[in-house]
Amino acid sequence: MTTLSCVGAGRLGRTLCRLLSEHVTIGQIINSRQPSARQAIDFIGSGTAATMETAAPADLWMIATPDSQIEAAYQALLASGAVHGGAVVFHCSGSTSSSVLAPAQENISVASVHPVHSFANPQQSLETFAGSHCAIEGQAEAVAQLRPLFKSIGALPFAIDSQQKALYHSATVMACNYLVSLLDTSQQMLTAAGADNSHGNILGSLIRQTLDNYLSTDATAALTGPIARGDSATVASHLQAFNGHEQADLWQQVYSALGNATLPISQRQGQASEQQLQQIEQLLKPSDKKN
Repeated sequence: MTTLSCVGAGRLGRTLCRLLSEHVTIGQIINSRQPSARQAIDFIGSGTAATMETAAPADLWMIATPDSQIEAAYQALLASGAVHGGAVVFHCSGSTSSSVLAPAQENISVASVHPVHSFANPQQSLETFAGSHCAIEGQAEAVAQLRPLFKSIGALPFAIDSQQKALYHSATVMACNYLVSLLDTSQQMLTAAGADNSHGNILGSLIRQTLDNYLSTDATAALTGPIARGDSATVASHLQAFNGHEQADLWQQVYSALGNATLPISQRQGQASEQQLQQIEQLLKPSDKKN
């Protein structure tokens, strides 16, 4: 059976190893700290703790370290002699291409596989990973082995341009990390407005409805609200409402930036007139640029 070993079995690494353990033999887990490696092995249910000095060969090597450590981990693996001819080495970074794993010897193929999935809760990810898209790029030999392997755990692999990896990753950060930031900003505004949160998340149903609408249609069909209607008076009242609050500058920056991103969607929708959208655009400009 194919053997897979992992360097950097954090939340992502241990989750993928656990999922893949039904299709490959988990070999060695190399973490910077032995207690962390043992915790990962307990979660995965198989594997042995190792160091770079004691690393043994494996058919597949997954490097799931932080981005800044990927190249060093790869070079250490090569120096250890644990990467034999015919092996595949891949990392799981979203922003770094497989080129960081420049092959140092013949018959080693490299790739990257980045799941479009949040691994904040590894136990939960075991249940929700299936159906996650995975960006995959690299040498043909590596991709040919990794694509069916990830399909076997329910992933939906898709090709990505290696040279545009950072742009791709910025999109996932906007949709995941910055969505959390946006929702927290909304919650700050609710709290400042004196909203009573004692009965649960006030925005919960609205967030779910909006997300469902977007995923089932597109931005043009899902957009509602004052900019979609061309309601400049409401936009002006929102901007005015921020004044006097501790986070006023940040709220205005976030609101205006997203408002500007909303204008072309509203334009495609066609509900608001060009004049109305121009009025809103003027309102969203920084104070020093208004005329």
